[in-house]
Parts: sequence; structure tokens; C-alpha cells
Amino acid sequence: MITSALIDRLMSVNIETVDTAKLADISTFDFDNSLPIEKRPAYVLEKLKNPLCFRCGEVGIKLEFDDTAPPIQEVLTNFIIRKKSGL
Repeated sequence: MITSALIDRLMSVNIETVDTAKLADISTFDFDNSLPIEKRPAYVLEKLKNPLCFRCGEVGIKLEFDDTAPPIQEVLTNFIIRKKSGL
């Protein structure tokens, strides 16, 4: 079960000091789309151990969310518009 204590523990990993070799490698992660939606969070937790801190190859990645930041859709839209404009 996902609790606020579990989320706090997952978020507390320091990406600068963690041994990235011990993190799950998302490049080898196979998502099982046949699972019912309610079982998917448990599947991801089981496979990745920490879906907020993992690696892709040799690169450590930590996801952090800022409640005051613009929505990801807005950020990606602006990025694509700038790329298409040659900026």
C-alpha cells in the first residue's frame, strides 16, 4: 500500500550520494499493459523499488515535483514551439 510515509522515504533519496549501480535500470523495465489499472502501481513499485529515483543506463535520475511550477504540458509545448522556430 502506498502511504505518505512510503512517499516520504522514496523522496528522501539523495541522488548525489546514492550508489547508482544499486538503482533499478528503467531502460530494462518492461511495463505489463495487461494488468488492471489498480494493480499497476504495485507492479511498478515491485520492479523499480523507487519510481522517483532510478537510473537509465549509467545516469541516475530523481523525479521531483514543484507545486508552483507550470504544468508539464505547457513546458513541453513551449519547448517544441521553440525547437520548431529554430531557437
